[in-house]
Amino acid sequence: MLEKIRQVVKNAAEEGDWKYHIVPVASYAKKLARILKVDEEITELAALLHDIGRIKFGPENHEITGVPEAEKILKEHNYPQDVIDEVKHCIESHRGSKDIPPRTIIAKIVANADAMAHFDVFPVFFYLRSKDSSFEDAIKWAYEKLDHDWKKKLTLPEARKMMEEKYKAIKLILDSTRAYI
Repeated sequence: MLEKIRQVVKNAAEEGDWKYHIVPVASYAKKLARILKVDEEITELAALLHDIGRIKFGPENHEITGVPEAEKILKEHNYPQDVIDEVKHCIESHRGSKDIPPRTIIAKIVANADAMAHFDVFPVFFYLRSKDSSFEDAIKWAYEKLDHDWKKKLTLPEARKMMEEKYKAIKLILDSTRAYI
């Protein structure tokens, strides 16, 4: 059934979003699930569906719009209600907001994996952001995004350890660039 969910998300997502965000999130989520010894299938399901609201309906409040969409998809594939409930919680809490913090280890893994994927494709993020704003605004946004992911979303020590070198490298480049602004 997991392969069918992969296909549903892949078909719904734009190619770049699938390749540069959803796949890395799922990969990091599976790695963390193995390290932390939690259910890898549920973790991967949640990682695959964490942005389904953004994919289908746009970025605004996608942690809310994704919940009923994921439930619909999972019910169509006969997943049990306890799995659906866990995935829904992962989606609603993946953005690292104070309103709905991750309460389960799987939800924490998905939120961390989401941030971890950002570190891998930071140049892509910057490129996309800079198309719609000035260079200075793009640098400011990138710095804030990096800071938010590092300080608010990477809550698991295992995730921070995996990303520390990348964080320092990206921060060094952004700090150097900010000196010219």
